[in-house]
Amino acid sequence: MSKTIEKILLEFDPENISLLPALKKISAAFGHISEKDMQKVADYFEVPLSKAYETASFYDQVQIKKQPNLVIKVCSGANCAMNNSFAVIREIENYFKIKAGDEFNAKVKLEIISCLGQCGEGPIMVINNKVYNNVTQSSVHGILEKWL
Repeated sequence: MSKTIEKILLEFDPENISLLPALKKISAAFGHISEKDMQKVADYFEVPLSKAYETASFYDQVQIKKQPNLVIKVCSGANCAMNNSFAVIREIENYFKIKAGDEFNAKVKLEIISCLGQCGEGPIMVINNKVYNNVTQSSVHGILEKWL
């Protein structure tokens, strides 16, 4: 990781409007924002630490916890749901013996997310930022095996 938190922060004016873009960039660069780094962000933007956490925790694109090696997201938007996205979710839960939203597995995380804007190609599944479309219950195992 050649970029440091300080270098990233210097790319932004220390104004409230830049807080979220800075948090997104730091999270993308390092996978999450540690408590120590969140304090650096709060200091740079001259906001309370609680404000930095409040902003970060509201948006899915900013991670405040170290993420597992495998992060799976499945869309639950109307079109995906009509095309059996919840059957896909159940198949993933059964495959890994986990429940969507649980934070207990250090290796795999399954999230149900809202619309990704690819409604004509749903259900949509995203694994570590790689998008899979038209996912079916029967295609889940083949997709997951590529990641293990």
